[in-house]
Amino acid sequence: MKKLFFSSALLLIIALCGCTKKAVKPEVKPTPVKVVRALSKDVPNYISTVGHMEAFQVVNIMGQVDGQLMKTYFTDGADIKQGDLLYLIDQRTYLADLEKAEGALAENLATLGYAERTTERNSKLVRDEYISQNDFDNLVTNVLVDDALVIQSRAEVENAKINLAYTTIYSPLDARAGESLVRDGNLVLESAETALVTLNQITPIYATFFINEKDLPRVQRYKAQEGDLKTYITVDDPQSPTYEGSLTFIDNVVDLSTGMIKLKATFTNDDKVMWPNQYIKVKLILNMIENAVIIPFEAVQTSSKGKYVYVVKGNKRVELRPITVGQMQEENSIVITKGLQARDRVVTVGQINLYPGAKVIIVQDEED
Repeated sequence: MKKLFFSSALLLIIALCGCTKKAVKPEVKPTPVKVVRALSKDVPNYISTVGHMEAFQVVNIMGQVDGQLMKTYFTDGADIKQGDLLYLIDQRTYLADLEKAEGALAENLATLGYAERTTERNSKLVRDEYISQNDFDNLVTNVLVDDALVIQSRAEVENAKINLAYTTIYSPLDARAGESLVRDGNLVLESAETALVTLNQITPIYATFFINEKDLPRVQRYKAQEGDLKTYITVDDPQSPTYEGSLTFIDNVVDLSTGMIKLKATFTNDDKVMWPNQYIKVKLILNMIENAVIIPFEAVQTSSKGKYVYVVKGNKRVELRPITVGQMQEENSIVITKGLQARDRVVTVGQINLYPGAKVIIVQDEED
């Protein structure tokens, strides 16, 4: 009897367990994400490189006469205007040389005048045979010799004036002066190979940079189509602005050792911030890409199969979208050449927890 009761109870328990419903899996919570809409705008197609600033003109001021440096008329590093007096060299020797040359010229002019008058007076006597033709020829020769001496004296006067002018040295251009390498009281030598000072013209100024030879045909093509190609430069200082100039020089040879070619862009540099030999970042604009699709760079993900983004669909689920990227743009955005359209909503934050078809909740949208 006990065995029958135990068996019935066991069967009842098994039946009750069989009737129990299966446990329901908990619903997966949506993943919080931040999204932004892809934009359509005109963006530049450019070549990015680095370079340095270069003075528009460099003039090394050299001494052209010997003498003691009497006075320097500028301070080291000063802005110099064309025609400003820079140096004065002792003039006394050269003033004396000029006076001596002018005296010799006056003497030779007097001698020439006497010889000419003598020859004129004797021209009638030779016709009347009061003097011989040979004596008259000597008089004519004296005139020619004295005339040659006058020419020589005039040249010596001009040379003395030139040497005297070399004692006052003026700036040939608007420029920024460097350090004066000769101080007042020292001897300036014409034969010295060291410049007195170096003047750098920095308004305007060049940005010198190099591009790969494979990019040269593109630059030449767009320069022929667009004319002046805009060039933007920045320095390694976040508070410094971006400066705009124009490409003005393409070298006539490619460097065989590097495969690079030199280019120069000209900048007005009115504020005189850009400095010769200063390191710069360069962006050479070739043309504008119209209606390009751009998104923030942080939206782009990378896998073994390439680049992709997560696109939020209307049902708040995400789609993994393969993309092809183009050039980086300002404000950390990037061009998408394939895979997206303008107004598509792409995930910028929260991708790590996503998978195709995952449900999301948008915590921040550009349109919020």
